[in-house]
Amino acid sequence: MTIWSLYLLIYTLLAFGYLWYRYTFLLSSDPGVKGDYRGKVSVIIPFYNEEVGLLLRTVRSAYGCEGEKEIIVIDDGSTSKEGYNELLKLKKTIPFQLMRYEQNKGKRHAQVVGFKMAKGDIIVTLDSDTLLDKKAIINLIKPFSDEKVGATTGQLEILNRKKNFLTRLISARYWNAFNFERKSQSALGVIVCCTGSISAYRTSFIKNIIDKYQNQIFMGKKCTYGDDRHLTTLVLKANYTVKYVKDAIGFTFTPDTWRKFLKQQTRWKKSWLRETCLVSKFMFRKNGFLSFEILISTFITFFSIFARIGLLITLLLNPSYIFVAIVILTLMSILHSLYVLFNKPEYFFYSVIYGFIHAFVVYWTLPVAIATFTNIKWGTR
Repeated sequence: MTIWSLYLLIYTLLAFGYLWYRYTFLLSSDPGVKGDYRGKVSVIIPFYNEEVGLLLRTVRSAYGCEGEKEIIVIDDGSTSKEGYNELLKLKKTIPFQLMRYEQNKGKRHAQVVGFKMAKGDIIVTLDSDTLLDKKAIINLIKPFSDEKVGATTGQLEILNRKKNFLTRLISARYWNAFNFERKSQSALGVIVCCTGSISAYRTSFIKNIIDKYQNQIFMGKKCTYGDDRHLTTLVLKANYTVKYVKDAIGFTFTPDTWRKFLKQQTRWKKSWLRETCLVSKFMFRKNGFLSFEILISTFITFFSIFARIGLLITLLLNPSYIFVAIVILTLMSILHSLYVLFNKPEYFFYSVIYGFIHAFVVYWTLPVAIATFTNIKWGTR
C-alpha cells in the first residue's frame, strides 16, 4: 500500500466516523423546548445602515413576541439618520429604548451599550434583519431553568430562499447546520457557535465578561467580527453548557450573490480559526466532550486538504476521473444529508448539491481566510 493510498483510507475512515459520531448524538437527543424558565428578557438590537423597512419590522417582531421583555435598539453611527428618525416615530406606538451615537464603532460596541442598559435576567441578541416567531423568545429561554445552561441558540430560516439558486443552496445549508450539526453538539452541551441572529445568555454572565468581550485582542489586533462565536467561547470557558432550541425560530435574509456569500464565508472562517485557538487553551481542563468536538472537527478540516488538492490534480491530469469523483462526492453528500431527506425533503436536493459547492468553492475560503487573517475589516458592510 502506498502512502497516498494509506492517507485516503485514513481520511475515508475519519470522514465516515465523523458522520457516525454526528448521527449517534443527533438521534439520541431531542432539542425541543425543555425546561420551564420564565423571566424578564432584554432584547438587544444593534443596527448600522439597515434597510429602514426591515429594521422597523424587526423591532415590531420582537415586540410582538410572547413573554415579559424590554427592547433596546442601538444605532451604531449609521451614515443616515433615516432609520433612527423612523424608530423615534415607532416609539410613539410601541415601547422600546433607543440609543444613537454619531461615530460607527462596530457591532460589539453597540451590543455592549445594550448589555449595560439591560435589566432583564436573560439577554437575547437579535440582528437588525431578523424577524421572530411569536413564541421564539419564550421557547429560547426555557432551558435556563437548568443552572448549568449559560446560553441557548435558536433556528434560522431564510426569508429570501426562493430568490435564486444560491439562496436555495444556502437555505438547505442553514437547515442542515442547525438541525444536524448544532443539534448533535447540543446533546453534549458543547455548541461552539451561537448564531448572532437569535441567541440568549444569562445577564449575570454577560455583565461579568463585558470588558473581555468588548476589548478582545488577538495577534495584537482588536477583534471586530465573530462576536457570536466569541461570546460562545466565553460561555464554554465559564463551564456553562450551550443548548440548541429548534422551536425558537427566527427568519432572516441571506446573501444573494456569490461575491457577498464568499466574503461572509471568509469572515466566518477567520473567526473559526481565532476561536478554535482560544478554545484549545482551556478545553482539556473544562470538558472532554468539548475537547473531542474541537479536535475531530479541526483535524478533519485540515487533514482533508491533501485529499482535495489530490482530487484537483487528478482531475487536471486525468479528466475522465470526474465520474469517479462525482460518485464519491454524491455518496458523501447524501450521507451528510440523510437527516434532511427524512425531515425536510424539499431541501434534500439542494443539500446534496451544496456538498459539491463546499468541496470545490466554500472550503477554499479557508486558505483565503488564513492568508488575509490580519485584515480585520468586516468584509460585507
